[in-house]
Amino acid sequence: MPQHQGLIAVTGGTGFVGRHVISSLLDAGYQVRALARTPTKLDDLAHENLLICQGGLGDCDEKLVQGADIVLHMAGLIKAKTRSIMMATNRDATTQLAMQAQSAGVTRFILLSSQTAAQPQLSDYASSKKAGEEGVRSKFHRPVTIIRAPAVFGPGDKATKPFFDFIAKGKLPVVGGEGWQARKMAMVYVKDLANDITRRAMQGDYDEQIVVPCSVPALTWPDFASTAGQALGRSVNIIAVPVPIIKTVAGITSVTSRLFGLGHLTLGKLREFRYEDWSSQDVIQGATPFIDALRETAASYKFK
Repeated sequence: MPQHQGLIAVTGGTGFVGRHVISSLLDAGYQVRALARTPTKLDDLAHENLLICQGGLGDCDEKLVQGADIVLHMAGLIKAKTRSIMMATNRDATTQLAMQAQSAGVTRFILLSSQTAAQPQLSDYASSKKAGEEGVRSKFHRPVTIIRAPAVFGPGDKATKPFFDFIAKGKLPVVGGEGWQARKMAMVYVKDLANDITRRAMQGDYDEQIVVPCSVPALTWPDFASTAGQALGRSVNIIAVPVPIIKTVAGITSVTSRLFGLGHLTLGKLREFRYEDWSSQDVIQGATPFIDALRETAASYKFK
């Protein structure tokens, strides 16, 4: 049985990544105090070392961080109707949490950010994540770790399921345009990311650094289609969608997103997809073989 290693205050624990991280922390012997607006979402992770602080970000920050050794902040918005709403959560609430952690004497602040923060001009999301990083650094004066997660995938992830749905049918639509075959992206298997946070970030290995932990450092779309096809046991035909067509769709989605909160592929997200190099050199030691990770992910979906 692992020994108790300290109290970790966690936000975003009910999300896809957060649930894996909490499980990893508990397995390592940490005591976890998790912020949860709906505590029942963590019922299946019930553990004697898991404490729940009921509320949303900003509701009970002082209570959440009081007596904590480390704050792990993973909560945030992926999309919002307006830029101001995005900034209110990803910048302002993050900065406020850092202030509370500083006042409470927390020894380390770990922020799960996004790789897109490296190119804040691309989208409201990217700029809000960059602003959140700056807010933490300005208000927390002890060791800060910034983890810019690349594309995260794993069993049950709703964001990547559409890609697997297409692959299961032997095709994969991608954003076309000049040089689309050469675009590079890092990817991280959610279990690898959770374990890396537990084993390295919690121990201070990433103090005062910005890291992009990945399972695969530089993958092109043809590489992804080929390996995913092998994982599912079928050949995959890539369909490069012309930019004018997909830009029209993204423009419409940008309007519906702003008016009704519907849709994900906005013009900002399209700029992120078209960026030529999302690779990383921060390969996680002992990462799950990519094809095995893809198989485990695919096995969690029920394809139509």
